[in-house]
Amino acid sequence: MKVLLSLLPLSSALLVAPQAIAHGVALNYQAQQVVKITARYDSGHPMANATVKVFAPNQPQQAIIQGATNAAGEFQFTPDQAGSWQVQVRQAGHGGNLTVPVRLDATPVSTAVQVTAAASPVSLSQYTPLQVSIMVLAVLWGAIGTACFAWSRRRVQVE
Repeated sequence: MKVLLSLLPLSSALLVAPQAIAHGVALNYQAQQVVKITARYDSGHPMANATVKVFAPNQPQQAIIQGATNAAGEFQFTPDQAGSWQVQVRQAGHGGNLTVPVRLDATPVSTAVQVTAAASPVSLSQYTPLQVSIMVLAVLWGAIGTACFAWSRRRVQVE
């Protein structure tokens, strides 16, 4: 009987406790237009960890969003203004540019765009001067090495 009386305050505390620890929750959302880009090679393999640069319509020379694709070759961003957004996807000399028209209105739209990577011409402007110097020296070293090898083989045959 003493045990039951001693458990009585505990049981009444358990009945009251859920009311004391309950909290109200307020949930809000904001519908936004999200642009999802999927980058794949011609073989169908995703361009995982490809560099992505996004240029706003009012700042076409400076990337305002930079990132990388995920393992599935996907990248998404939320534009904050209407207009033609430029997206550049690059990986190991491959990549492409994409123009995404954006309309901001009351209806959120999810746009999926697939970029097919093609070999694009290499622009030296995307490399630092140090990288360009190293590439030039590597080409010269290879040319000199090839010439020396050919010259030594020719010299051996003449003797």
